[in-house]
Amino acid sequence: MSKRAILTYIIIPTLLISGLIIVLVNNPRESATELILAQQHIDFGTLPEWEGPATRTVTARNVGKNTLRIQSVHTGCSYAKITGPEQIHPDEAAAFHISINPEILPEAQTSATATIFTDSPKTSSVALTIVATAKRFATLNPDVCDFGNIHPETVHQKELKLAVNAPLNTSDIQLLPSNHPKLTWEMTPDPDTDNFFITIQLAPRKDRGPFSSLLTVAFPNERTLTLPVTAEVIAPVTAHPQTLSYRVAVSGTQPSLEFTLSAEVPFEVLKVETPDALDVSVMNNTGKQHQRRLKVVWRVPNSPEPLREEIRILTTADPLPIRIPVYGFTQKD
Repeated sequence: MSKRAILTYIIIPTLLISGLIIVLVNNPRESATELILAQQHIDFGTLPEWEGPATRTVTARNVGKNTLRIQSVHTGCSYAKITGPEQIHPDEAAAFHISINPEILPEAQTSATATIFTDSPKTSSVALTIVATAKRFATLNPDVCDFGNIHPETVHQKELKLAVNAPLNTSDIQLLPSNHPKLTWEMTPDPDTDNFFITIQLAPRKDRGPFSSLLTVAFPNERTLTLPVTAEVIAPVTAHPQTLSYRVAVSGTQPSLEFTLSAEVPFEVLKVETPDALDVSVMNNTGKQHQRRLKVVWRVPNSPEPLREEIRILTTADPLPIRIPVYGFTQKD
């Protein structure tokens, strides 16, 4: 056989067939496998958590010519579980079941995107949006009892609302004792609704600083709600600014700064304890009985280096002195 015949009848057809095989392998027909969901958005609506998990179904169809395999399913959240087939035969449908546990749903309406991964070159992944809203068996409004800034030796009271949504015997609801003796509370029915008012009272406290405790509402279905209680006990008289800083003063000068004492009740300045390097004077009364303005003069020549002192002020509104740190540096010649 001549070289031309070999080229014409053997080599060229072989190259064409090889090229066609490569094209078919690298470019499979789009219709080989394809996953189509009947719907890409499922809204569970409002789910009462006392009724337990809820399940919805979405239909998926393989519109291709070959068997489609499901490689994995990612729910995109912790409160949903999706089960379904491992494979779908050509031109057949199968069901994916989506189950949601409303007890672990976030408080407000929430949305998650689940992803179904397949071996289809056309639909290697398909997204499914899941929307749901939980309805709690009971809610506290507000869910934190914050008394805010309070003064020592004062009584404070707040009222909250308890809404019971589940069909419970509300007469069996209990208020567990607080672990703090200064905290008392009671529950009374709301005459206009099936809800309750919870009145919380914080007795007078001497200690300054933050206060926190937990109260517990126990229900007959063995569920509980915890209520954080917070407050910040502050001094009856506050200073602004709370710290005085002269920064850098020139030697031989007597720079001055001012600060204001404020209270919710009228008060007088009884005594001012000050170091030798500072002179403190109460400025002329401006007619504001709830405020006093003070002036502090730094006698730089008589001052230690650096200046690190404290002013103590005793008033008629507080048995404890107000402490104001004072700082400064002297510029060297």
